[in-house]
Amino acid sequence: MSLHNYLKLGYENNVTGRYNKQAGQVIKFLAKQPEAETITVIAKGVKASIPTVTKLVNDLIDQGYVIEEGKRATESFGRKPSIYALNREKFYVVGVSINLKKIQLYIYDISLQPVFEVIDDTFVLSDTLECRADVLQFMENEIANSGVDKQNILGVGVTLTGRVNGLTGQSFNYLSKGDESIADYLRKKLELHVFIDNDTRAIGLAEQYFYKDQDLTNALIINIGRGIGMSIVANNKLVSGGDGFAGEFGHMQFAGNKGSLCICGKRGCLDTEVSGKALEEMYNLAIDRGEKSTCEISDKKSIHYSDIIEAANKGDGLSIFLLQQQGKVLGEALGNVINLLNPQCIIVSGRYGRVGDYFLNAIQSGLYLSALSSLLPQCKVISSSVRSDIETVGAGSLVLKRLEMI
Repeated sequence: MSLHNYLKLGYENNVTGRYNKQAGQVIKFLAKQPEAETITVIAKGVKASIPTVTKLVNDLIDQGYVIEEGKRATESFGRKPSIYALNREKFYVVGVSINLKKIQLYIYDISLQPVFEVIDDTFVLSDTLECRADVLQFMENEIANSGVDKQNILGVGVTLTGRVNGLTGQSFNYLSKGDESIADYLRKKLELHVFIDNDTRAIGLAEQYFYKDQDLTNALIINIGRGIGMSIVANNKLVSGGDGFAGEFGHMQFAGNKGSLCICGKRGCLDTEVSGKALEEMYNLAIDRGEKSTCEISDKKSIHYSDIIEAANKGDGLSIFLLQQQGKVLGEALGNVINLLNPQCIIVSGRYGRVGDYFLNAIQSGLYLSALSSLLPQCKVISSSVRSDIETVGAGSLVLKRLEMI
């Protein structure tokens, strides 16, 4: 039996039978367990009888999806029960991150550990049918090159910059051309589950997964790269909003209508002051004023914000100063959000998640200027501890979340 018969979704035409649905529930239950479990525990978790679950587990073992991991030690002298877990070699997810000038594809096992990766730095994102076709071809080729059996792939998660409705699979800034959403297009061509969302919300999902052992019931995850966005965790749930656009933090106006012109057409958006793009502009203006830097870029027009971050982490004074300026502005902006939502934690993620403590200290300084003093002691500000492949991890997490496996 194909794995996909056990994990049917609403958009699929054929109705999942009772047996397949129950087998899927067993798979989903075991995926969420930190260790192997007994038949009794599994039966209680999926709300089915022990004889039914025994048959389901045995069938899944025959198909290679479940394995027996031994016996559970007990304090009694009776027969020790067998314990069962998913066969990790039979479950994979594909995570694809699409940026303006880069596309990357990772394949992860069910524990979100990478088994295959490829990055194309020659890719250029555009809102054309040709770009849509290029994305599809890249995915098809690299999934084939990975050597992973397509029958063992649970689905494909895609993160995309810009405005994306994760509920409908529609993108409004890029890959929007065509008669169907980019998610539906890829789903039909790849013949796999495909889920798409904005990169910031996907990163928020990854952060929530990797910090699952901590109490992040109410948290803000700030994704800073070329732009800035926010994922909001409220009562342990990621907030998507009515149309899937929650978290457009970068387009909140904190400078009134007096700031720089944003790509959205308005002035004063936070994105124009705190982002990789803004950092590059600040750096170039500083060099024009005669400021000195050890950043090893001969042509300032080719400066990339990651170069400035790297220089700052190596001790470059100008780069540290500019990032501290951004940190303070970010802190002032976040203070207003703290007053509104009362989060327990703020996680700085994305490319800026690798900036040194001087950035976090500057954020903290800005917070004191706008947040209520009674709320600050309960809200910690930390840098992400998630791996550098955070965007594709987020894409992979998206698959597991939609299939109810995390």
